[in-house]
Amino acid sequence: MPIKLIALDIDGTIMDNRFQISDRVKKTISRAIDSGIYVVIATGRMYSATVPIASGLGIVTPLITYQGSMVREFCEKDDILLHYDVSPDLSKQILDELRKFEVQINLYLDDELFIEDESAILAEYATKRNIIYHKVNSFNNIINLKPTKILAMIKNAEKATEIKNYLKEKYSDILYITKSTPFYVEIVNKEASKGRAVLFLANKWGIDQAEIMTIGDQDNDSDMLEVAGLSVAMGNGTEGLKKIAKYVTDTVDNDGAALAIEKFVLNF
Repeated sequence: MPIKLIALDIDGTIMDNRFQISDRVKKTISRAIDSGIYVVIATGRMYSATVPIASGLGIVTPLITYQGSMVREFCEKDDILLHYDVSPDLSKQILDELRKFEVQINLYLDDELFIEDESAILAEYATKRNIIYHKVNSFNNIINLKPTKILAMIKNAEKATEIKNYLKEKYSDILYITKSTPFYVEIVNKEASKGRAVLFLANKWGIDQAEIMTIGDQDNDSDMLEVAGLSVAMGNGTEGLKKIAKYVTDTVDNDGAALAIEKFVLNF
């Protein structure tokens, strides 16, 4: 069946490690949009950090952000179509768990970033993504502690995996816990995922799963690939993601996302 919806991850998929999107990727996305295809961004990034990227690509569809915790419009209006948060009690439990490890803890509330401690990894994260953050003495002092996402960052991939596995063993039945990069552990509501958000929009537009193409590179993209008729893993993606993908394209540095769209959608 012809593809009617393309869902794209950002980092490591259409954006390289220098935080650049190539001209070829931009042009290919533009051609797909001009062909009448819904092109959707599906990212772990916060909404406000995703809007400039989508705008620069000419995308007008609602944005899937925070690992699927929020689906929100940004073109002409900013209505929230879908939003899951983490309850105050559960948030406090997770924050206490993460304080046991030497990690940078980011808390996202009302599309703003709050932190207790500043670190080198935070400075790099915020600078490269043009994100402003707010420092607080304690997350527990926040009155309405219902974050959209909690993120743990550590410059040690093995340690990040250890933290992910530890949290999943204790909380996988009530939270969605995944890695978005080798160094980032993401914690969101159990109902949230990129895959569910993609299906939410597909149903809204009357699009069948067989007409969906998804492209990603990390484990947090796995459920998004699983719901698509055509699932594509980047050449620089994790081995686990490549195993579930129907097609493995080239790396982000070699415009792998553009190559896949050209091959399967634009037919050239």
